[in-house]
Amino acid sequence: MSSRQEDRPRTGPAPDASRWLGRAWAGVALVPVFFFIAFAVGQGIYAAMGYKPENADTPGWAVLVASVLIVAISLIPCIAAVHYGMRASNWGDRRGLFPAAVGAVVGVGLLVLTIASEAGNIVGG
Repeated sequence: MSSRQEDRPRTGPAPDASRWLGRAWAGVALVPVFFFIAFAVGQGIYAAMGYKPENADTPGWAVLVASVLIVAISLIPCIAAVHYGMRASNWGDRRGLFPAAVGAVVGVGLLVLTIASEAGNIVGG
């Protein structure tokens, strides 16, 4: 049996896995930050178009533009958490599945709540 380094079996996660895991948790931690950024951008988009989001006279295209931007900005850290969590898992660190699942649940929940809210505004208004 040889004592060379490359002949020894590796134990534990690969060194790169911890880097991906840290980035996945950073994505989860940034979800609230990006939520507030998206809220500010949404308010700014409404104001730039000359409407107020609380008014019922806002046309559908303006609501759609603002909603798409809000959702896109809010999903950035969710997508990062899923991407980096899965990458950590693929490198052998199964702990990456937890931030990936958190990012996926938060992202899908945000998307569903936004669609339900806007659909309710269309049906109710």
